[in-house]
Amino acid sequence: MVINYLNSDIFAVNYLYLALMPLKYKIYFLFFLSTNVFSQNFLGITGSNYSGVLSIETNPANVVDTRQNVFINLAAVGADVQNNYVRWNAPFSLLRFVTQTTPDKYRNADKSKVIWKVPYLKPSDSGKDLSIYVNGEARGPAIGLDIKKWGLGVAAGVRYRYLNSLTKTSDEVGKIIIQGTKSPDLLGNQYNNEHGYLNSIFLNEFYGTLGKVLVQEDSKFIKIGASAKYYVSNNFNNIFSNSFDFKITTNALESDRQDLRLSNVYGSVTDASQFSSINSSNFTSQMTQFSGIGKGFGGDLGIIYEYRPDFQNYYRNIKGKKYSNPTQNKYLYKIGFSLVDVGFVKFGNLSETTGYSGNSSTIFPHTYGKFKGFENVIATTNGILSNTNPANNSFIVLMPASSIFTIDYHLKENFYVNFNWRQSLLNGKRRGIIGYSGATVIPRYEKKSFEASLPIGIDNNYKNLNIGFSVRYYGFFFGSDNITGWLNTFNPRGISVYSGLFIPIYHSLPKSPLKCFYVENPKSYRKKKFKLKKQP
Repeated sequence: MVINYLNSDIFAVNYLYLALMPLKYKIYFLFFLSTNVFSQNFLGITGSNYSGVLSIETNPANVVDTRQNVFINLAAVGADVQNNYVRWNAPFSLLRFVTQTTPDKYRNADKSKVIWKVPYLKPSDSGKDLSIYVNGEARGPAIGLDIKKWGLGVAAGVRYRYLNSLTKTSDEVGKIIIQGTKSPDLLGNQYNNEHGYLNSIFLNEFYGTLGKVLVQEDSKFIKIGASAKYYVSNNFNNIFSNSFDFKITTNALESDRQDLRLSNVYGSVTDASQFSSINSSNFTSQMTQFSGIGKGFGGDLGIIYEYRPDFQNYYRNIKGKKYSNPTQNKYLYKIGFSLVDVGFVKFGNLSETTGYSGNSSTIFPHTYGKFKGFENVIATTNGILSNTNPANNSFIVLMPASSIFTIDYHLKENFYVNFNWRQSLLNGKRRGIIGYSGATVIPRYEKKSFEASLPIGIDNNYKNLNIGFSVRYYGFFFGSDNITGWLNTFNPRGISVYSGLFIPIYHSLPKSPLKCFYVENPKSYRKKKFKLKKQP
C-alpha cells in the first residue's frame, strides 16, 4: 500500500512507511503545505461579474456577455485541502506554525523549534472511512474576447493541475498515520480487512471556450458555452487495496522500534511516470510540454438564464439598431448549470502495474530509508511483497466529472449573494481522479474597481464547514475559501489560499448624443373640459 506524501516539491510515500515517519512530517502530510500545490476552487472570485476567464471553469457560458471587451489572465495560484479525519487542535494556529511565529512557551529551551505533542492533532473516533483531497492548480496565460456585435465570447488558455485524493480508506490506517506505531492503543492488535484508494496526477490542461447568446427578448436572456480540452501528463500514481491485514509488534533487536506485519494483501500499484527521482523540474518542465506519456481529451458544457425585469433601462436605439449597455449587470437573478471535467487521459506503455493477491510480509525498521522518489518506494514495496515482475500496459483514467448549479441574486446596488453547489459524479473506489462535493453561499460587494466576498460552505462531501474571504482591487485578487484552517477556528480540517493578477480591458458605451440608455416616456396630458353647472 502506498500513499502520496508532500515533501518539498512532490509527494509519494508508502502508507506503512508513513507510520514510521517523524511526527513533524506527518503534519505536512495531513495538511499538504507547499508553495507548489495549487487550488481549483477560487470560490470567492469565480462568481464575480468581473472575473472574466477565471469564471469559465465553473460554467463556460460565462465567456460571453462579460463586462470586459478583452480579458488577459497573467497568472493565478492557490491551495485547497479537505480531510474528514483529523483536526488541527494545537493551542496556536497553523499559520503561526508554518510562518515560525509560534509563541516561545511552546518551543524548546533555545526557542529553535516547536515542542510537538500528539494531542495537537485530533483524529475522528467515528470509525468511518477517511478521505483527504488535495486539488490544486496554477492558471497560466489565458485570453478572453467578448464580441457584443455577434453575441459571441471566445477564450483560450492553459491550466497546470495537481489532483490528489485518498478515499474510502480504513480509519485504522489514519490511526497509524496520526498516532504512529508506538501508540499503545495499536501495538499488538490485529487489524483485518483494511482498505484504501489513492490517486495522484499532475497534468497540463489546454483549453478553448466558445459561448453564444441564444435568447435576448425583453426580460429573458439565455446564453450557452462549451470548452474543449487537451490533457498532457507525465505523472500518475494509483494505489489501492480492497483488503489487507496488519499487526504492529515490537522489533526483536530495537525495543523502541516496531515491525509492521502484513498479510492477505489484495490490491495493485500503478506507476506512470517519466521520472526516477524527486526534482522540481519534473513539473516546471512539463508546463511547457504539449506531449507526454499520458494524453487525453475532455470538455465542459454550460447554460445560464438571466431574468432582467428592468431590461428597458439598459437598451437604446441608435440609427435603427438596438444596443445594450455593456458596462452594467442587468439581471435580478441568474441561474446556471454546467457539467465540468468530463474526459479522460490515456497512459502508454511506460506505465507499470503490479498486482498483489494474498501476499504477506513484514516491514522492519529502516526498510525504506530516506525517501528519494515514488519509483524507489514502489520497487521497495514490490520487493517486500515478493513481486518483482510488474507488467507494462496502457490504461485510461477518467477526469473528476462534476455538475455545478449556481444562482446569483442581485440584492441592491452593488450587493449580491451567490449559491454554488458542486456534485461529484463518479465513484471514489476506482483508478482515476476523484473529486468531492460541496455547497457554498457567497455574499459579495461588487464594483468595477473593488470587490469583497465571504464564502460560507459545506465541503468534503458535505462534512466540513468552511468560512473564507476574497478581495479584488481592479486586476489583483487574493483570498481563501477556508480561512478557518489558518486561524485555528472551529478546529479546522482543511486550508485554502489563492491569488492572481489579470488585465481587464472594459467595454465602452456606444457613441451617441444621448446621455443615458433609457429615457422614460413623458406622461400623457389631456386637456380638461370645463362645464358650467346649470343654475338651479
